[in-house]
Amino acid sequence: MAVLGSMLIEREAAEKAVDLLHESDFYLDAHRRIFRAVHTLLGAGQAIDAVTVSEELRKKSELDGVGGGAFLAELINKVTTAAHVEYYGRLVKEKAILRDLIAAATGVVTACYTQEKDPKQILDDAQGSILKVSERQTLQGVIEMKDLVHEVVDQIERAHHSKQEVTGIPTGLRAFDKMTTGFQKSDLILIAARPSQGKTALALNMVAHAVLEKNLPVLFFSLEMNRHAIMQRFIASEAKVNLKDIRTGYFKRDRWQDLTGAAARFAEAPLFINDNAGMTVMNVRTISRQLMTRLRQEKKELGMVVIDYLGLLRSGGGGRSENRQQEVSEISRGLKQLARELNVPVIALSQLSRASEDKTRLENRPKLSDLRDSGSLEQDADVVALIHREGYYKPNDPTLENKAEIIIAKQRQGPTGSVPVTFLRSITRFVDETSSEEPAAFEETQTQFS
Repeated sequence: MAVLGSMLIEREAAEKAVDLLHESDFYLDAHRRIFRAVHTLLGAGQAIDAVTVSEELRKKSELDGVGGGAFLAELINKVTTAAHVEYYGRLVKEKAILRDLIAAATGVVTACYTQEKDPKQILDDAQGSILKVSERQTLQGVIEMKDLVHEVVDQIERAHHSKQEVTGIPTGLRAFDKMTTGFQKSDLILIAARPSQGKTALALNMVAHAVLEKNLPVLFFSLEMNRHAIMQRFIASEAKVNLKDIRTGYFKRDRWQDLTGAAARFAEAPLFINDNAGMTVMNVRTISRQLMTRLRQEKKELGMVVIDYLGLLRSGGGGRSENRQQEVSEISRGLKQLARELNVPVIALSQLSRASEDKTRLENRPKLSDLRDSGSLEQDADVVALIHREGYYKPNDPTLENKAEIIIAKQRQGPTGSVPVTFLRSITRFVDETSSEEPAAFEETQTQFS
């Protein structure tokens, strides 16, 4: 009853239950009929609630047989949240398997006592019965090709009609979004660079665009900076005020309105920051799940999870791994699993090795092989974006001061290449290369605010 009640109060719970269970897993016929009705509505893209399920059962003349609308209301009242639907579903599945095993074993015992068949035939039948029970378990999650083809064709058709260049979460950088089509659900995205190249700045810019422009809830794990430092950077970038001036109090009086305006926007934004030190992948998973549950109770959906940065994250696998490379591999797999489980993009920041600064190399532009500590990062990530600022290596060349590029070194579902951008260092902001936002517009006079 808990499974059916969860399915009636939350569509995603219904989707999870349908993936996990079959109508035959339910013991009571009434429960099987309700499950089948929900499954039918999901397949048709209809809403899932007591009213729509009642109507579906009524059309099949099955509503009275399941106990009527009153029984559906009772199912809903049996559960307070749909968050545990997978746990309830596994219990139903286990009981179904046990019933099947009991039935199979009973058949074998009966055949042995009656001796109506040859012992070899009884043994063969027994093996077949057990195999059928096993097949029900092993085929879970397998989809028949015809069903998969229909789903993919529907996706292609929707894309054809909408003709949108950005189908995922946009970053605010037009050229980058055009090449990646935005951050896609269940993807693991790595943003990597050498220190002081702008990893955190780029991540914060993307987060700000998501929460301020798209009103998408974002969970930001800051393992390097505390929450106040992060918030200062958010406000400085949004208000376009020099970050150093904010910290020291030296900025023009007329910029106070810009600062308070930016702060007010963030005060209303669906942004959640966790700055706990010593985080493990399990901690990240637990907090992400808890926030997702809370948001769904408010009829909202988590947009993405951002981790700054991967080098300070621990695997949490019962102590330290034998070496950092192995630990990073565990972290990488854990983050990819998290992205798939929550069905949201997970963005993790990472440092590149010193190999990119090797003077024997022909150029300082980073490569995929420069990812630090583990080759599994390259393997598990769906998108790898590398930040390069040539002006960092040639500080005496004023033409390179604000020039930067985001190198898409890997993209599982799209092209690779380089995206030129402008980096406004004083306000820690990346903008499109053709943006009207000029660095000079943000220079602040060093005047004491009082």
